[in-house]
Amino acid sequence: MRTCLNCNTFLLKNAKFCHVCGTKAEEPVFDCPSCRTSNPKTAKFCISCGNNFKNKEQESTIYDGKYKLDFSNTKYLHNEIRQHFIDYLREGIEAEQNPKKYSEYLEAFYHPSFRDSFEKKAKQLAEEAFTIHSGPSKNVSAEIDFLLNKNFDNLYELFIIKYCPHLNEVKLPEAILKYQDLRRGEFDLEDMIFDFLNLEDESESYYFDFITMPEAKLKNAVKSFLFPAGKKEKILVICDQTVFGSCKEGFGITDTGLYWKAHFNKPKYIHFDKIEDVKREGDWLSINSAYFHVSKSVNLKLLKLLKKLKSIM
Repeated sequence: MRTCLNCNTFLLKNAKFCHVCGTKAEEPVFDCPSCRTSNPKTAKFCISCGNNFKNKEQESTIYDGKYKLDFSNTKYLHNEIRQHFIDYLREGIEAEQNPKKYSEYLEAFYHPSFRDSFEKKAKQLAEEAFTIHSGPSKNVSAEIDFLLNKNFDNLYELFIIKYCPHLNEVKLPEAILKYQDLRRGEFDLEDMIFDFLNLEDESESYYFDFITMPEAKLKNAVKSFLFPAGKKEKILVICDQTVFGSCKEGFGITDTGLYWKAHFNKPKYIHFDKIEDVKREGDWLSINSAYFHVSKSVNLKLLKLLKKLKSIM
């Protein structure tokens, strides 16, 4: 039941004014981020703990957050987070899979097998987001975006790989799920590269054993694009992308970085410690602003590998 903000008298359900002191019965419209007490919309300070709402408004203007959340009613925060994830899911499907199947992906999302665990996670994220919002940070929106982006990435991969393999146009290996939430030093880089790329399922010509690889092809690859930065650098795989099998164009991966040469382009190299930006540009990838393309499947798996390395290296 509502009480008068002036004299604490219990108010009738539809009362617009207090029947004891005549104070206007304003509806509490938001929760204090410090103590969660309901406050009127015009409040500048919390009626319970004295928290200065004006300062919090000033802090929130520092960063224009991607994920807008209404902290005035924490009861429904998880619903907003669910909607943000559905938007994230739609963008992912449109970029990586078959957009025409989006309604089928959405149906799979609402199936109890995934929905129930997602709802628990959404409520946990709501609590974590509120804690950030209530804390002393001056970059609240940036921290909330980081929290949701990281978790949405993990949830999206889990959903696509484990719950929608029958819908996916590009098959992603389930092995990549074990690398979620890892930090540097907690994984074997060589295993990680092969787990993400799963090149055995691809149609291009790949070489993993350089003793049996034709000597002419190996020499062409080394001469054209594969220039190891140090003698101790271990070559893991070479891909031949030429039409006639000369291996003068393609890519190679070592235990320190990625080498490649596209048609009519100069050879490029990126050290795994120096990944600045990797993104999709239509059918190809932009890796530190350089063009890279093999196939839709390899591009997507390499994109996910490089993004993962960027976040933990």
